[in-house]
Amino acid sequence: MSNVSDSPGSQPQTVQDRLANLRQLAQAFPKEQREDVLLELDDLSTDLRTNGSSLQTLQSRLKRLAAIAMMARMFATNNQQAIEDFASNLVELTKATKVEH
Repeated sequence: MSNVSDSPGSQPQTVQDRLANLRQLAQAFPKEQREDVLLELDDLSTDLRTNGSSLQTLQSRLKRLAAIAMMARMFATNNQQAIEDFASNLVELTKATKVEH
C-alpha cells in the first residue's frame, strides 16, 4: 500500500493506519453495529493485503461499511461525533485505496 498525505506538512497515513483508526472509532457504535463494522473492517483489511481481491469486492465492502455507519448514526443515542468521524475517515480510506466509484 502506498502512503497518503492528509494535508501539506502532515505525516503520511497508511491504509493500515486508517483501518486501525476506523477500528478505534467503531468502539463508539451501538453493540450490534459495532460487531458488524469490526467484521467488515477485518474482511476489508484482509482483502487489501491480498492482491487477488477485485475492485468490485473492495467497493462492496466500503459501501457496506458506509451503510452500517448510517444505521449506527440513526440508532445511537450518544457518540454521534465518533460515528460522524468514522464516516469521514471511511471517505479518506476510500480515497487512499483509490476505490472511488
